[in-house]
Amino acid sequence: MRWFTFFCILLCISLFQSTMIHRINFGPAVPDLYFPLVVFYSFLTDLKRNTIANWFTGFAKDLFSEGSLGINSIFFVAVGFFIWSFREILFRGHLVTQILITFLFSLVYNVLYAAHASLSFHSLPLSSTLWIIFSCSLYTAMVVPALFWIFNKFHHGRRLFFNQR
Repeated sequence: MRWFTFFCILLCISLFQSTMIHRINFGPAVPDLYFPLVVFYSFLTDLKRNTIANWFTGFAKDLFSEGSLGINSIFFVAVGFFIWSFREILFRGHLVTQILITFLFSLVYNVLYAAHASLSFHSLPLSSTLWIIFSCSLYTAMVVPALFWIFNKFHHGRRLFFNQR
C-alpha cells in the first residue's frame, strides 16, 4: 500500500466533500465519498493497513464535518474490519458486489447517525428522514464505479478487481 497515494486521495476527497459536494447533489441526495474509500481499502489491504487507513478516513470525516470527534473513526474501523473479514466470501471483483457493499454500509451508517441525531435533538420526522437516508445511500452507491476506477488507477500495481490466478 502506498501511503502517500492514500493520503493524497483522502485529502482530495476531504476537500471535495467539504467544499464542492453541494454542486453534485440531486435534491436532498448528497453522496458521501468517504464510504467508497473505506470499502476499497477494506478489499485491498491486510488487516493492519485496513485498520489504519479506515481510522484515518474516519478521522478526516470527523475533522471536516459536524458531529462528535471519533464517532466516524470508530465506525469506519468497525465496518472496515467487518468487510475485511468477509472479503474472501464475497466476489469482490464484481461491480454489483462493490455497489451493494457500499450501499449497505452507507445505509447502516446513515440510519445509526439519524438515530443518534434523533435521540440528541428529538426533532427528526421519520418518513422524510428515511427517504433522505435511502436516496443518499443510493447516490453514494451509484458513484462507486467511477471512484473505484479512479482508485484503481492510483494502485495500478495491485490488480484488485481482476481475476487473480
